[in-house]
Amino acid sequence: MVDEMSIESKGIKLASGAEDKFIELFSEVFGPEKTNNLAIQYGIEDIYGRSRYIDFAIVTDNEKVAIEIDGEGVHEPGKISHEKYYDDLLKQNSIIYKNWKLYRWTDGQMKKYPDKVKDEMVTFLGDLMEQNISEYLPSQKGSTLELREHQEEALESLKNLRAAGDTIALLYHATGTGKTVTAVEDAKSIGKRTLFIAHTKELITQANEKFKELWSDASCGIYMGDIKEKEAHVVCASIQSISQNLKDFNAEDFDYIIIDEAHHGTAASYKDILSYFKPSFTLGLTATPERTDGEDLLEIFKNVAHKLDIKTAVEKGILAEIRCIRIKTNIDISDVRIRGIKYDSKDLESKLFVPERNNVIVDTYINYVKDKRTVVFCASVNNAEDIAELFRKKGIRAEAVSGGMKQSKREKVLKDYEAGEVKVLCACDLLNEGWDSPRTEVLFMARPTMSKVIYMQQLGRGTRKAEGKDYLLVFDFIDNANLFNMPLSAHRMFNLADYIPGGLVLGNGNKKRIEDDVLRRGEKPVELIDLPVDVLDYEHIDLFNWNIEAQNMISQMEFVRRVDVQSETIARYIREGKIVADLEVPCGNTSFKYFKEETLIKYAQEFNWDIINDSNIKEKFIDFVEKMDMSYSYKPVLLMAMLEQCDDNGKVLVEDVVDYFIDYYEDRKCRGLQAEKKKSLYNDEVIDRKKAKANIFSNPFKRFEDMRFLEKCKDIEYIQFNKKIWKKLSGEEKKWIYRRCEERIGEYFGEI
Repeated sequence: MVDEMSIESKGIKLASGAEDKFIELFSEVFGPEKTNNLAIQYGIEDIYGRSRYIDFAIVTDNEKVAIEIDGEGVHEPGKISHEKYYDDLLKQNSIIYKNWKLYRWTDGQMKKYPDKVKDEMVTFLGDLMEQNISEYLPSQKGSTLELREHQEEALESLKNLRAAGDTIALLYHATGTGKTVTAVEDAKSIGKRTLFIAHTKELITQANEKFKELWSDASCGIYMGDIKEKEAHVVCASIQSISQNLKDFNAEDFDYIIIDEAHHGTAASYKDILSYFKPSFTLGLTATPERTDGEDLLEIFKNVAHKLDIKTAVEKGILAEIRCIRIKTNIDISDVRIRGIKYDSKDLESKLFVPERNNVIVDTYINYVKDKRTVVFCASVNNAEDIAELFRKKGIRAEAVSGGMKQSKREKVLKDYEAGEVKVLCACDLLNEGWDSPRTEVLFMARPTMSKVIYMQQLGRGTRKAEGKDYLLVFDFIDNANLFNMPLSAHRMFNLADYIPGGLVLGNGNKKRIEDDVLRRGEKPVELIDLPVDVLDYEHIDLFNWNIEAQNMISQMEFVRRVDVQSETIARYIREGKIVADLEVPCGNTSFKYFKEETLIKYAQEFNWDIINDSNIKEKFIDFVEKMDMSYSYKPVLLMAMLEQCDDNGKVLVEDVVDYFIDYYEDRKCRGLQAEKKKSLYNDEVIDRKKAKANIFSNPFKRFEDMRFLEKCKDIEYIQFNKKIWKKLSGEEKKWIYRRCEERIGEYFGEI
């Protein structure tokens, strides 16, 4: 065991706690399961081609967000050198130039004003957390196919494309005839649920008739305008209706998707649809494969369509097969603290900076895969340099690579690796993004992580196929941990409970199933002959993973939003043991609770709480206004402010709401009336604007927000009525709400 004193005596600088604090607050806002969406130390290039690192990145199919965590004064010229100041400006401008959104917080902010920072996280990042994070996944494999005179040839070609692993195709014909018939026949040959999308009523109606004619035993329906026949086996839909109602469907509802007039495919609505659904095959139909702006339509289609998951890509032969060997160490990380899915940096480094663990890594290479090109993912830059030096002492040409290296040196190292002169690259963060090498045959996962994003990024560096490369071999270094801070491994990543050293984790087609059958018979597959491992050394892996457990559960935050009761009541019932979570995840000094759907229903029935959903939320809001409980007059004043100040979409400037509150209570005082109870800030001779704003957001806004009646907007200056409520409220109902607020205020002040 190496303590902090000995680490610092080596001149190794431990990581600061600012990033850990961000993860802690992020977890409190969104739940620790959402921290899987964060890529840590994400690599980009500035406008001069130099490598830079974003503290945290969130990359979805539609958006890229950079999050920078800074020390106090880090951007003030008086406190840092001009060179550092200008360099930071270049990095920031380059991020924005490359179409990233950029948000910044400081360590001082997070310590002094954690609640404010959490509110800002909800506003800036809330919607993003609902999107699919898939930057690290492979794109679809696709081909362009010209429809000639014989549709049978086209159908045979489509069949062959799928057999070769293609998941997307573009079918074109200059005359504009025969494409729909070919598409219908191809969909029929597969037989699975099909979605046909077009942009005009005529095309949708024609396609529906053609499906009924050629595929008579399948139910066919239209999804357009007021017609919503979404349960049919074949759905012919308008782009407008489907894009506006995506949440009415599950991403896996359709196995085959056809996009007619596919040259419209770059429009935002098409991108939304293509990135949302996850069919086995997507077919685009067009009269011409070239767009007038010169963009290659097939490439656009591949880029905007949903990303393939790695398992599918390997099974289809797009990526290399993956085998795995688990190497157990005697390092105990069970008491390393976790912040969401990020290990506490100081804790982790103090555990891993030990010669014994480094020796295991180097010896493993020499014993198993000597002379194969290998990337070792290390826990830190210093860790990478130590391991590279140890490799060299054992006669292995190895180099450490990091963002701190001069670009010219880094490029030379990577070039030498590609040429085979360097056999081993020891990397911390440089190779997570923006680099891969098809010639890489081996990955060493020696950096413990609980982040799926990081693990998959690292895995992706070696999954490209190359001539002479039979498979990618992954070595997972398994340190001792407890159930809740267990690092990811290939088997945990792909939910494989049985481990055979060197066995397939992912295989092409049904190859993994065939190999598993061979192993069960006690035989050794020929692919494993060159590996010095005992293939009959079976091990059952405890796959408990709270991320997987939690993903289909309801968080405590969502529990509050689903029932008509205050968050304080839920929290108190949990403390008193009246409510027991199905899963509790420790995180720092707190823990996160998750509930099954049936558990929510059980407690709602037990405590006589109503469940709130989109279909009844307007009625619940009206009922809430009718019965409105009041400790102060703030709730009805807020609703009156919202109704008077909001635009046609139910949105209002926060500052206008603050003005309304101050004016309202000043007016009462001017008329000789009591402003509020004695302890209220509105009784002060001069009402403090900052205090008023804070008061509005803590009480009453939070209560309405807990119930999902009001919400913050993407633009932090605004708040708004829940869109589901606002859309359904009639003019008369809005007038009734205003009158009811006036009545409740009258009743309240009459009582006090």
